[in-house]
Amino acid sequence: MKARRRVAACAVFLAVAVAGGVVTAVPATAAGPTVISAAKTAATTKVPATANPLPSVDPIGDPANISVLVNKSRPLNPASYAPSDLVNARGSGQYMRAEAAAWLNGLFQGAADAGTGGLSIVSGYRSYATQNQVYWGYVNAYGQAYADTISARPGYSEHQTGLAMDIGNAAGSCGLSTCFGDTAAGKWVAANAHKYGFIVRYPNGYTGTTGYSYEPWHLRYVGVALATDMNRRGFPTLEHYFAGNTAAAASIKSGADLVAADSSGRLLRYPATAAGGYAGAVQIGSGWTGLKQAFVVDWDIDGVYDILAQWNNGVLGVYRGLPGGGFANQVVVGNGGWERMTITVGKWTHKHGRPGVVGYFPDGVLRYYPNTFGGALSAPQIIGKGWNGMELTIADWEGDGANDILARTGSGALINYRGDGWAGFYGPATTVGTGWQYMRVLAPSFGLTGAGTRGITAQTADGNLYNYGLGRGQWTTYRQVGSGWNGLKLFK
Repeated sequence: MKARRRVAACAVFLAVAVAGGVVTAVPATAAGPTVISAAKTAATTKVPATANPLPSVDPIGDPANISVLVNKSRPLNPASYAPSDLVNARGSGQYMRAEAAAWLNGLFQGAADAGTGGLSIVSGYRSYATQNQVYWGYVNAYGQAYADTISARPGYSEHQTGLAMDIGNAAGSCGLSTCFGDTAAGKWVAANAHKYGFIVRYPNGYTGTTGYSYEPWHLRYVGVALATDMNRRGFPTLEHYFAGNTAAAASIKSGADLVAADSSGRLLRYPATAAGGYAGAVQIGSGWTGLKQAFVVDWDIDGVYDILAQWNNGVLGVYRGLPGGGFANQVVVGNGGWERMTITVGKWTHKHGRPGVVGYFPDGVLRYYPNTFGGALSAPQIIGKGWNGMELTIADWEGDGANDILARTGSGALINYRGDGWAGFYGPATTVGTGWQYMRVLAPSFGLTGAGTRGITAQTADGNLYNYGLGRGQWTTYRQVGSGWNGLKLFK
């Protein structure tokens, strides 16, 4: 199902609509739904807001990839790797890869604009030979055991990737010292680096994970998408983010994969490829006829994808994914009348760590059904009225860690209703696209176009697939990623 060169006329229209950016006017189709703001409850531990990503993904080993994981147990390969696009960062005489250096300029400007007193560059790219000298210098000075907590061995250093930079205060205080983290600039960097694609690589309290002492000055460029995803989902280190896919042997392995059922009831997984598309189908089940729709979701937050099935007979059931492959028997989480509901699934409030269900009966009253215990749904709460005729998709459009609802009207307008993170809504609804009446299904995707990326994979009525990248309140990319999907029921 590789993408064809031919692009359907409807998709071209959609691309133009996307390129136009966000329209802030309220949709002209009727008065639009009214929403009820839920009172915010006491703050609890923040949980990931994305609709259904696994808690971890497989590590990246390509040294040229900006998301490469380099640590004490994962050396560069080859050990002598040297990037080909090094540039002089801010005229300092220290070098970084071009993309990282460009974003570093933004970081420095942001720190200056925030009144922190500004930042300075201390140390950037180091070759294998240079790192060899640095490391053995520390060994000779402090002994190998201590040296290993403050310096990387040659071939194991992030500085060799050209993606790391040690920074300090512009005034020169607290240079390469933990006190940098307590300065105005250090605090600002820790809170805002992700907006520029950087992370504090060795945070305080995680020496047991990273192998290195706290270094608030050591920044690593991983790209805005991955850094923002780490921040949104609360991963403190790259080791936590790239913890190894706990679902490596499960039937559904990635948030980028697509799952569908064909007309004969075969359950099919289409693996995501490194090129940002989909490989051929792998059958992972059978007997899936009679579906109204289905969702891929980690229902019990165990790190393995499950399937929530909405059946035409009114049953709402969960099939728990097994770590070794396959699915457990259906657990009924809702019974009676669910075939009459229009629903979407995702984490709708910080109060609940598990994904729940948001939907409405033909009366148009929008209700949130919490999944409190990973089993049957709890009693619903009303969160809005007037939603008749809307197709619903939960996604974090704003990129602020609180999920929103993308609602598609019968006329094809795609409207974002901004969630406040506490089962209510915040601010006015905004139109974020037009021409979407040509789409049958909108399915959230995670990591299809790179680590940390988010998007919507849309299936057209004529069987084409298009991926629309999600940024922070805007579409970022658009391209066809498949064709020939007629006759397949795509899971959301």
